[in-house]
Amino acid sequence: MRLQHLFFIISLLLSLTVISMTAGNVRGAWDDVSKARGSLEAIEHLQVLLVAAEMASRERGPANGVLGDDLPGDPAKRARLKTARERTDKAFSTLQGAMDSASMPRQGVSRTVGQALAQLIRARAAIDLTASRPRSARSADEIRGAVSQMFGVIDALGPAIITLTNEAQTTYPSAANALMAARLAADLREYAGQLGSQFTVVLTTRQPLSAPERVAIERLRGRVELLRKQLLERTATISDRAAVQAAMADVQSRYFESAVPFVEALTTTGLGSGRYGVDTAGFAARYVPDMDAIVSLRDALINEALADARSGLDRIHGAALWMAGGGLATLALLGVTLWMIHRRVVRPLGRTAQLISAIAQGQLDLDVPTPKYRDELADVLNALAVLRQHSETRLVLEEERQRLVEQLRDQSNTDFLTGLPNRRGFFELAEHDLTTMHRHGHPVTLAIFDLDHFKQINDTHGHAVGDSVLVEVAALCCRHSRSGDVVARYGGEEFLVLMPYCTLEDGALQADRLRRHIEALAIRLPEGGELHITASFGVEQCLPSDPSIQGVISRADERLYAAKSSGRNRVVSLPAAT
Repeated sequence: MRLQHLFFIISLLLSLTVISMTAGNVRGAWDDVSKARGSLEAIEHLQVLLVAAEMASRERGPANGVLGDDLPGDPAKRARLKTARERTDKAFSTLQGAMDSASMPRQGVSRTVGQALAQLIRARAAIDLTASRPRSARSADEIRGAVSQMFGVIDALGPAIITLTNEAQTTYPSAANALMAARLAADLREYAGQLGSQFTVVLTTRQPLSAPERVAIERLRGRVELLRKQLLERTATISDRAAVQAAMADVQSRYFESAVPFVEALTTTGLGSGRYGVDTAGFAARYVPDMDAIVSLRDALINEALADARSGLDRIHGAALWMAGGGLATLALLGVTLWMIHRRVVRPLGRTAQLISAIAQGQLDLDVPTPKYRDELADVLNALAVLRQHSETRLVLEEERQRLVEQLRDQSNTDFLTGLPNRRGFFELAEHDLTTMHRHGHPVTLAIFDLDHFKQINDTHGHAVGDSVLVEVAALCCRHSRSGDVVARYGGEEFLVLMPYCTLEDGALQADRLRRHIEALAIRLPEGGELHITASFGVEQCLPSDPSIQGVISRADERLYAAKSSGRNRVVSLPAAT
């Protein structure tokens, strides 16, 4: 195929590839923008959902006041309940409107909100039914059941809160802390409300607290305290946000230092005489306003999460714009590059090839065109004259390179400290010898030995002395090994000795000779005195069934372990008795 045709095909394939990759990247970037917008929308929906949950929770205060009122009923209390219900209905209407106008459907959240609304209707019906009876006819279980129905509204909204929070955290990890803290604040508001609602029955019936009511109050107080600690931990990591810190301080001051002591005092009274000195409406007027600080903290945290999300959306949107602009610039640059290559390289190269071919065929009467540019192609004709000289130079360089490669190979197979073959060099030599010996049926034995207590030598005398010990032992093994044996440093203080033409019994004897020479070795210490060492040996014969030397080393290593386990400074060549 001619170069012109090949260049055209490659240019076409390259252009299609770049266009496809650019389109994919831009599409992915805009998908990220769409996902980021959806996650921002999830935080906004979460904000509206938490407000709806708050309104439903706030409705319990006026409802408790009506439940504690006797017939015909205080018009002011019933008016407060009506106003609270209108606020709740408005909040749920806003929530449903937000879900209906969402850019992406959230069927699960919409279904959960519908279930919560149905629960709210049932709870209101139960409260109205209970309040329609004289106070003396209202049983504690009936009042408690009506209040629990209102608790169920918040419980029904829980899955939707979790779903929206998880969706937002996936795209905006930086907002995760604020979102989780906002959920904790919403939970705190709910449990604080439930704690207050525990007094509805006893304030209505004017009785001391029952045992189940005391347990419920203690459980809720524990839950409230746990949420306080979790909020302190979460908000501590948002130390640069003054609004969040101020809101947390307000919660501590107003709710935990004012409302909670009030509840504790009321609990103490309920454990005693039951003379509370306040009805349900008065309790709500004293307790509920302090919970507004929790709502303010929740709103500050949601606003913090929204700020992070909007900032993240701006970054993702900016990255998508850069991606699109970069893709267009890449395509333009590719087009210019291909045009330049064709004009400056491909077309002149084709003409130059025709000229060289003509000269090679002896057509010396052709005119050589004058190059338009001072580039590499203009140098091609001049380079032909010196091609032979460069070829000779390259041959010399190739020989030098081969010599250096051989030298590097030898260095890579040698232990730099002892001069013995290292693990890699030993495996190359051993595999070759093992194959040769087995082919001709000659016995081969392998010994592995380890210097006893070598770590103590390093720890006591230093690594320099330890290195000297290794060098001395390596030299000793070379002096006292048989001709043809391969001595190698296996690693650390472990050495290998491969003994061709050697049975297991002879190998064990040779290993014991080395052991005695090592035991007799005296190494002079720099500070004076001598150091004596011992070694433990494991000996194993190479079998024709061994696929490689590694299996032999493993068996010899088991013998070495047996030698060490039985007291060190010995040679073991047979399996340990069982």
